Amino acid sequence: MPKRPRKREHGGGRERLYLVFDDWCHGYSIRKVNLLPGENHQRTAFSDQDDQDKVPHFPRPFFRMVAPRESPKYFTSAFGTRILAMHPRDPEGDLLEGYFPMLDVRSRCVTTGPGQRDLFYPIYHLPVGNKLFTMSFYSFEMLCLESFEMLCLEELSAKVSHRDSSKEWSWKELEQQPFNVCDVTSYSLHPEERTFLISTKEDTTEATYSFDTERHSWKLLGNWVLPFDGQGHFDQHLKAFVGLSKEPDTLGQIYCCDVPIYGTPEGRCPVPSMNLCKENLFISGDPMDKHVGATLVYMGGVSKFCLVQCVNKEVRVPGLSLPGSWMYRLTTFSLSLDDQRKELTTGDTCHSQYYKVPKATTKSLLVQDPVAFWM
Repeated sequence: MPKRPRKREHGGGRERLYLVFDDWCHGYSIRKVNLLPGENHQRTAFSDQDDQDKVPHFPRPFFRMVAPRESPKYFTSAFGTRILAMHPRDPEGDLLEGYFPMLDVRSRCVTTGPGQRDLFYPIYHLPVGNKLFTMSFYSFEMLCLESFEMLCLEELSAKVSHRDSSKEWSWKELEQQPFNVCDVTSYSLHPEERTFLISTKEDTTEATYSFDTERHSWKLLGNWVLPFDGQGHFDQHLKAFVGLSKEPDTLGQIYCCDVPIYGTPEGRCPVPSMNLCKENLFISGDPMDKHVGATLVYMGGVSKFCLVQCVNKEVRVPGLSLPGSWMYRLTTFSLSLDDQRKELTTGDTCHSQYYKVPKATTKSLLVQDPVAFWM
């Protein structure tokens, strides 16, 4: 009896990178990219326009979603392998406008959840288990999915139910957070997957809070912040949070931060140990690359990551630089710490691949950080 093929370590053989673009007249397309080892070895510098013309396009759309364009900040992932388009809906409009779509990328099935009327920027989507916490300027709410049914598109005509499926969903308004959401600098899910850590900075005042997703309670951990910008990922191999820096002095470098120690006698957590990667991942070796935005994606495995970077390939004439082609630069890499947990490095693991951005993508989407999910 032949042996089953071994699963690849890089993503377990099924995971893929999913990217969202508003390159469709009615909304967004989702593109699926295979990042298996050995498939993205490409030089990162271009000698002339002919080289740029050889850059591949992204694969054809994996799926399309109807939603207002130029608003990528409303996309999130939750509940396993589902991508959610949580754009605000018109409460007085058509019935379907009161819901948001969810796509399961494994089964290509779609279901809907009850939409929200007010989602004011900035917005943070914090998924854990069968719950999704949404924190915006005026509200902090929880969407609970105790049980729900997946509606398969090809079976709708035969098995559609007349009962109100929205009864299986519910939004619950929670106690307002003890800080201004505009002051949030970074956040991450604790490895025990019950508590969120959220850091804030107002002028020179720094603070990190925890939110218990079962007790629905806030707690001040200390007057320090997680060092990275935006979302951090807990890496099982490093046993630490990993995130991207967007500060001017460290732009394009990776931070590694130990998990804060809870339960100290004074009730506060001491400042966790932090490390800064010596390599700058925004530097491609091509002087024509102008950095626009970036998103760090955790791929699991042995500290495997993908940096999704949007760049503009400038056109240079004597004494002048002009905007050129928009591209995504996908850089996969692994992180390692030495035995003393002092030096964080990517070693020789970085491999990059350029892709041309779909032509109809709006500039409003391109100037924001890419929407990228690994699942």
